Amino acid sequence: MFILLVIFIIISALLAFLLFLRIKENKSLARQIHELSDLNSNSLVHTSYSAGDITKLAKEINMLFEKLRVSEITMKRKGERMDMMLANISHDLRTPLTSALGYIDMINMEAESSGTAYDENVIKELEIIEKRLHRLSELIDAFFEFSKIITSDRLPEKKELVMVSVLEESIAHYYDDYVGRKRSIIFENNAGRQKILSNRNMLLRIFDNLIGNALKHGTGDLAITTEYSGQAEGGSFNICFSNSFEGGEIDVNHIFDEFYTRDISRTGGNTGLGLAIAKEFTELLGGSIRAEVLDGRLRIIIKI
Repeated sequence: MFILLVIFIIISALLAFLLFLRIKENKSLARQIHELSDLNSNSLVHTSYSAGDITKLAKEINMLFEKLRVSEITMKRKGERMDMMLANISHDLRTPLTSALGYIDMINMEAESSGTAYDENVIKELEIIEKRLHRLSELIDAFFEFSKIITSDRLPEKKELVMVSVLEESIAHYYDDYVGRKRSIIFENNAGRQKILSNRNMLLRIFDNLIGNALKHGTGDLAITTEYSGQAEGGSFNICFSNSFEGGEIDVNHIFDEFYTRDISRTGGNTGLGLAIAKEFTELLGGSIRAEVLDGRLRIIIKI
């Protein structure tokens, strides 16, 4: 009986020791996995415990790490190729724009040097063309800047600015387009001229997309209202874009999805990206955007 008791104690001690080794090895594996996930290293997990299941687990973990590193290298190379392609496209787009602006300068200089007086309508049209070309050049620069932000997960650079001034600039840009369609932009500013930290180019793109979307797919006048809530420092802007629409229902739950289109807009050159980009940039700036339909009007509300 005594011998059996001794054997039982020895076996229990051995099992307890083996359990201790397993627990210790599991903790070691967990620590190594945590360290390798935080560090940019080519190291792999290792085990000093020769049990078959622990060794097999370590082997499977190492295979996953190796696949992850191959994927990271592949994505990095694709990102580098994408950056190079964007740089080439940017150059190809800027070259004709620069030439067109140069021709306009030449026309104006020749008129001044020869003393030729252009008709007022011609002067106005040249000014509009020059303004639109500068605007297009600015948008191209902004597009490539935003592409880098999105692909690199880099936070946008923010500077102090007057939100309402940026909005007024977008409204002025679309003024002639709305007048040409016998429509108006009704702007009601209840937010004053508070300053915030934000990115001017991204805000311009957001406002341009929303005003342009209402021009393409809305009807009647576009109403834009601003409100400011909270303290002078650290408050929030609420901007509402409201317009009527025709041609069926709007799914406000998917209106900001990429490539979302409605039947009425499929023949209007719509890509389905305008509102998706507006949502992406609003969230990158730390804001939120939502849509609702009220009394036959589509309302898009931004909070920044």
